[in-house]
Amino acid sequence: MAKHDLLTEDEFAAYKVHPGTVQQLNKFAASKGRSAGQVRVLDWGCGRGRFVLWLREQGFDAYGVDIDPEPVNNGLPLFEKKGYPNKPLSVISAEGRTEYDDGFFDFIVTNNVLEHVSDLGKVLDEIGRLTSKGGGGYHIFPAQRQPVEGHLFMPFVHWLPAGGLRKAVIRSCVRMGKEPHWTEVEGLDLEEKTQVYFAYSINHIFYRPFKTIREKFKQLGFKVTFLSLQNPAVQKHRLLGPLARTSVLGPAINWLILTFKQVELLVERQG
Repeated sequence: MAKHDLLTEDEFAAYKVHPGTVQQLNKFAASKGRSAGQVRVLDWGCGRGRFVLWLREQGFDAYGVDIDPEPVNNGLPLFEKKGYPNKPLSVISAEGRTEYDDGFFDFIVTNNVLEHVSDLGKVLDEIGRLTSKGGGGYHIFPAQRQPVEGHLFMPFVHWLPAGGLRKAVIRSCVRMGKEPHWTEVEGLDLEEKTQVYFAYSINHIFYRPFKTIREKFKQLGFKVTFLSLQNPAVQKHRLLGPLARTSVLGPAINWLILTFKQVELLVERQG
């Protein structure tokens, strides 16, 4: 998997940023009348730091944190090579704390991270602590009831209780070739692969209703706005676009997207 490899110049040159994240970050900077260099950004769940490095190249004061030291250590050499030697990537402690002061960041982003968080309260508490007054953030993650689990590529496995039935469905998917074919399962037999994927489904993915995440952010003093309905893919859709813009069907389509497709939310620190 990529996190096991050093981040290289060639890989970074081919890296494509998430356009929605960049758009919201630029909107935030404009709303505050700031240049890129005046906005301090944190990528929570940064991996090897490709997005952090991209932001630095655009002039932002960007940092990244991750719970896994391996990808962080595999990303830092390229930062140093490009002239960013101050260790902009760091590891989150076992207690869920980062090394930064209260209110250190103006804008915090996560991209397909929150579905991997087992203790949502701990993570959002720390994000709340780190966000400055008037600061904000943008968070995107798969919806709770997406039909196909996006990491295992298996339909409905995450809908099932974490027991024998889920394992049986995973086994059937592997038998039919519906699996992610991770490097670490090469050479394993059917039962061994099933156990690896089953363990991953229990220990590394935690889907929640979008309302749960909204309420936690609100408790921490954030205003929450869902942007999934404004996604260009929805707005440009020949059928969904016009319907989504109506007052009658718009809310229903929004609920369907937030429940079965993808969640995009913008948060703004109040006070």
